[in-house]
Amino acid sequence: MSGNDRPTADPRAVFEQHRRDIEALDRRILHLVCERLELARQIGELKDHLAIPLRNYQVEAQVHRRFEEASAFLGLDPGLGRDLALLLIEKAVEEQATARDTVYGGDALDTLVVGGKGGMGRWISRFLLGQGHRVRVYDPAPGECIGEEESSLAVSSDVDLVLVCVPMSACAGVLQEIANHRPRGVIAEMCSLKGHLNDIKRTLRSDGVRIVSFHPMFGGHVRMLSDRTIVFCNDGAPEDISIVRGLFEDTSARLVDLDIEEHDRRMALVLGMSHLINLVYSRAVQQSGLTAAELGTVAGVTFGKQIRTSREVVGENPRLYFEIQALGGFTPFIAKLLHGAVDDWQAFVSTGDLEGFSSAMEGCRDYLAEAQEKPLAPPGERPPADSG
Repeated sequence: MSGNDRPTADPRAVFEQHRRDIEALDRRILHLVCERLELARQIGELKDHLAIPLRNYQVEAQVHRRFEEASAFLGLDPGLGRDLALLLIEKAVEEQATARDTVYGGDALDTLVVGGKGGMGRWISRFLLGQGHRVRVYDPAPGECIGEEESSLAVSSDVDLVLVCVPMSACAGVLQEIANHRPRGVIAEMCSLKGHLNDIKRTLRSDGVRIVSFHPMFGGHVRMLSDRTIVFCNDGAPEDISIVRGLFEDTSARLVDLDIEEHDRRMALVLGMSHLINLVYSRAVQQSGLTAAELGTVAGVTFGKQIRTSREVVGENPRLYFEIQALGGFTPFIAKLLHGAVDDWQAFVSTGDLEGFSSAMEGCRDYLAEAQEKPLAPPGERPPADSG
């Protein structure tokens, strides 16, 4: 038989066989991922036992390098290795953090979550249940809650801890209503800004009501507390603050203590300015005369990042974002800063001042280099812009 007469495999049969082979490989990969996550879980238990921090960024950097080098050795794009390393590290951290975030060293508390059907209300309810506390919920809004639903705030008189997760503009009235029931436990409000509550808190404290203020710097979407920040304001009684702080003491969250005035001063920039910049950007491109789709056809990396962030901001709760701008009283100050910055950059360009432009960029670069950079959220957990 000549070479030309050799039988050839049916291309369709080869195609289907390759598909089956890939399917088998996918299963093997998932089995290996399961083994890796189980080892990560065991390491997490040892970290708890040995009092080792959840994350070790030096070790994580070594994992990234290992994946990049292995990818290059196999003739693959090192970027693929980086992406796989990021995914696997974050899933390992999530596995360890999920267990650690349920750790609580004190006695179980009888808690009431006011506003427990909202995003943060559901989050704190789920968190408290995970720690073994009894969770009751008062929220007249429709929908399901996590915990035992109560029909009245009267129950607040007998619980150990009341968590208040209501809109900022409603919080003062809710605090007063709870205080009318003479609560014996601690009331903890979770508003993004605190200054508008100073008068009511001062009045209620003078009547013996135990009120503390704290601020989780994230929305109700989060699955783990690793690299998340929770701020505790120091205007309450230390023994009352310690009850709320104790809920998070052994978790993977970053706990920060702040003077209450300093809290709002920082939130003016961390929340207020960040939100306003993205709202202004969205409004400006909307009024540019070009559609978002037309801009998207020529989008570069920077535009894509900005659009994603702006889309997350404008997709958030308008009431919350309005109140962050309106109740803090700092929007005029922020607007002045933004106008001044725009004027500076325009002046450099209009006068042909490359040296000034470059010097300003360098100054910004040095300033931003000091910022504590947080890792990206794991895939599937892209957070809304700060909804804290």
